[in-house]
Amino acid sequence: MPKKRRHRPQRQLPTRVEPREGGGLALLVGGVTQSVSAERAHDGYWGMMLPPSCPDNALLLGLGGATVAHLLSARCPDTRIVGVERDAAVLALARASFGLDTLAHLRIVEGDAFAWVAAQFVDERQTLAEGAKQYDLICVDLFEAGRLTAGVLATQFLRQVAALLTPEGVASFNLMITGRTPEQLHRLRRVFSIEREQRLGGNVVVHVKPLSLSDDLAKNEQEIHPASFEARKLRE
Repeated sequence: MPKKRRHRPQRQLPTRVEPREGGGLALLVGGVTQSVSAERAHDGYWGMMLPPSCPDNALLLGLGGATVAHLLSARCPDTRIVGVERDAAVLALARASFGLDTLAHLRIVEGDAFAWVAAQFVDERQTLAEGAKQYDLICVDLFEAGRLTAGVLATQFLRQVAALLTPEGVASFNLMITGRTPEQLHRLRRVFSIEREQRLGGNVVVHVKPLSLSDDLAKNEQEIHPASFEARKLRE
């Protein structure tokens, strides 16, 4: 069985729906807008989470009010989507106010994204469990009241996300622009190559593809043992 990584318990934050300036609705968690009505999502980062082409299947970690799910379904009506959301209150509001149950190709998983992802594997080598599948697109949008959820950029979790991608699959990560953004991008580069980086307001959305196993190991060796890594490169 894979080693279980401890994550800081997520707080139960207050949720509400309120009208958005200019029309539509916003879903707020801990006082921070998490999702909006899909028809009013053009001025936000949500559309930037999607790739240019249509995936056959997609995994949304942090379903929220399903803004990304609605945008993806509208652009790619045949895409099969799995959406993971831990907050039952968020799902209830999404059903009541954001048409969650109108998305015919969406399968909703109520649960913790980290635990759900870990359960897709049987060991630390990322061997897929029976019944687990890979995805052409994985969107990672995990926040608590405007802060990136602890563990999103942990190497173990990133490797699990990489292993859940099909060979040509792409993952997109939503990050907030802060003084830590360069460090966060560096963490992503340990496991992925960055294909595209888009900034809008306080958000940066990063599209990535997994490094090959040899590149992944080389990057980690370079960080942990820089002298021996450089010596080996000179011998080559």
